[in-house]
Amino acid sequence: MKMSNLKSLFIYMQFILITLLFVQCDKDDDYIYPSVLTDFMDVYTNNESVIDKIGVDGVNGTLHLGNLVKGTNLKSDTVYRAVGMYSLPDAETESTYIYSLTLIYSSYPVPAEDATNYKTDPLDIESVYRGGGYLNILALPLVQDRNLHGFGFIENGIEERNGNKILSVTLAHNQNGDRESFPRRVYLSVPLERYQLQKGDSIYFHVNVYDEGVKVWKIAY
Repeated sequence: MKMSNLKSLFIYMQFILITLLFVQCDKDDDYIYPSVLTDFMDVYTNNESVIDKIGVDGVNGTLHLGNLVKGTNLKSDTVYRAVGMYSLPDAETESTYIYSLTLIYSSYPVPAEDATNYKTDPLDIESVYRGGGYLNILALPLVQDRNLHGFGFIENGIEERNGNKILSVTLAHNQNGDRESFPRRVYLSVPLERYQLQKGDSIYFHVNVYDEGVKVWKIAY
């Protein structure tokens, strides 16, 4: 998750309890549930530590929530990174409803010289793409106890080539002795704002993949 005072450089798969406070209404047999979308997003807490608006990747501006979201250990006036399911926004009120929400790990990469003890245990990757000012990753580690796995990002450096930048990042993964039992989806986001990348620049994302070794995803900016 992305927080202004993030202390941990290597975060484990822990899910924060989220309570969705829906506006209650009576639903008869003819009630039609709204169309929903699932996407990466930023979520914003107010001064009461309640999530009251979201910023969805690819959607301009923020959307106010018709239902408030409470969670354990949420801090006030903080931006968190998340994956959520939400209803199609109302164009007039610029509002939406959240139906599920999971906070995810998002932090700037650690310089390589400060990450010498980071592990790169293998996993699979379902997708890597750029959106909302982030590099979004859907990873598939084989797990038995998901809480043992740790993740982080390592900044290998920034190279200038033909007038364009190439940002090189490695995904760190600590299996921590867990058995490789079944695949579990893990959502991660690398913030990109500080790098001031522009059109023509690229991101090289390095991952140690099962049975293949290190693969590089090359994402154009």
